[in-house]
Amino acid sequence: MKKPVLFFVLMLIACTGLRSQQVKIADLVGTWDQNIKKYAATIIFVDKEKVRFSYKGRTGTSKDYYYLLDASHKPALLIVDFKPDHRKHRNEYLIELLDKNTMKLQVLHKHDSRTHFDEEHPGNIVTLIRR
Repeated sequence: MKKPVLFFVLMLIACTGLRSQQVKIADLVGTWDQNIKKYAATIIFVDKEKVRFSYKGRTGTSKDYYYLLDASHKPALLIVDFKPDHRKHRNEYLIELLDKNTMKLQVLHKHDSRTHFDEEHPGNIVTLIRR
């Protein structure tokens, strides 16, 4: 009787740990490609504060932008700004790491206080794969 109870408690702890995993800046650093062929986008997290964007058909990447990560809730909120003082936002995104090499992302439009992905419109949600 003790073994099944112990097994259940261990499984519960393991599942809780998996669900409460938060996105960390260190998890983002690298190049992430959209998993489509036509008009695919790439997000390059240069380091712990800078990000660049690249779009299929363009050569090179965009200028550096600055980002903040609010991982206090799930999905996390990624705020991309024009300058390091974070006074003027470029875009805001909801992001969630599905695993260490797969990211789910959705652009939030101005004045959109959404705290969850818009599953009713799956075309608004993008999957990115770490290169």
